[in-house]
Amino acid sequence: MTDIPNGLASLVVVVLLIGLTVLTWFVARRAFLPVAVHNGVWAVTLTLVASGLIAYHRASLAAWGVLVVGLVFFSVGAWGGAALGSRTARKADLAPRDHALVSRRTLLILSGAYVLGFGTYLWTILQRFGWETFLFQPERIRGAADSYLADVPVWARFLMYIGPLLLAILVVPGSVRRGLAWWWRVPAALLLAVSMLALLQRTNLFAGVLLAIAALLLLWRRTRGADMSRHWYLRPWVMAAGVVVIGAGALVAFQVVASALGKTGDIGANVSPALSASGLSSPFIYLTAGVPAFLSLVDSTNGAWPPVGGSRLVYGDYNPQTFGAAYFEPVLSLIPGARTWTPSAPFVDVGTLTNVYTWMEPFYRDWRAVGVALGAAGVGLLVAYLTATRKASPVRWWLAALLVSTLFLATFAQKTNNTLYLVTAAIIVVLGIVNARRPRQT
Repeated sequence: MTDIPNGLASLVVVVLLIGLTVLTWFVARRAFLPVAVHNGVWAVTLTLVASGLIAYHRASLAAWGVLVVGLVFFSVGAWGGAALGSRTARKADLAPRDHALVSRRTLLILSGAYVLGFGTYLWTILQRFGWETFLFQPERIRGAADSYLADVPVWARFLMYIGPLLLAILVVPGSVRRGLAWWWRVPAALLLAVSMLALLQRTNLFAGVLLAIAALLLLWRRTRGADMSRHWYLRPWVMAAGVVVIGAGALVAFQVVASALGKTGDIGANVSPALSASGLSSPFIYLTAGVPAFLSLVDSTNGAWPPVGGSRLVYGDYNPQTFGAAYFEPVLSLIPGARTWTPSAPFVDVGTLTNVYTWMEPFYRDWRAVGVALGAAGVGLLVAYLTATRKASPVRWWLAALLVSTLFLATFAQKTNNTLYLVTAAIIVVLGIVNARRPRQT
């Protein structure tokens, strides 16, 4: 097959994405937010790929075609989800603060549970590695022969999953019934963010940040008169400033953790000197490398399964058809003897080493191009339906925000089947049940 230049292919797809976004405004306006976020993230990523700041390997026209199928079918699915939710959306008429998911008492209980989980984690890590290693050589902890979390009890790790949702609740105004003053919320959110940095990984912190940004986007609407003065946080400039500040803080945190763990990105021949000198090669690679990796996956003819055991790091373009073992790995891993595709995929050389393949990876591994089309359409339908009908209940509102938050990672990895996100969804549902049974508690 003939490979085509990344710059040309990327820019053609960007034009297609812009067209789909504009079309959505006219044919399915209730789906505009998720489509705009999804297509915007892809457009930015593909523009960076086209920039040539990293000389990624070229891919075939067929591989680009599979990618386009996923992008188009997401929008088509979102249009269907908006149409499906139109009747419910017209009936829903909740006030701006009706996205309140917890009472003050419930918030305190959640905070206590998280502190217990984090405290257990911290004690376990310090007992094993010591204070000096934790503070001054954290890369040694992450580089331990076995998982550095191996000795942390499962129940403590589960309690730490509360962190991302708790962070979003503290950041987003109106998330607590009868309100919570900013001088409580801001310091608590900062302390929570610092504790997530101490986990020596970026997953939980970024899950919380992206959930908060998604929730703020759902909260953003045009209001006038008394409603605007009463709910000042709905002013467009306030919402925009909040998103920018949160995003900038997340980027700084990303770089801090990357520097502490020695993950400063590839500075090889394929990375331009300008990018290497900027100090931003690590986030650039995280944002963009998934696209050429997915394209190389489609072009791969290696049908072997990767080896098990031995080194934790596996390298190779392994591409067996997994028939559900990739997307449903969280469920199948609970079944003794079931063969699953490891969520930590093998590293592949696409001009730089990466083991992320965009969120289309499990769909393609399981069912190839058909899986990409149906999987993308299914996610698009669900997120657009929940977004269109989010005013029906606080639970639906937060589940919509959770799904929208996964769209920011569409060029990175699939999160709708991720354990952290599934647990967060379960917590949201449980909190909704508690709210329904105790409506008068504060």
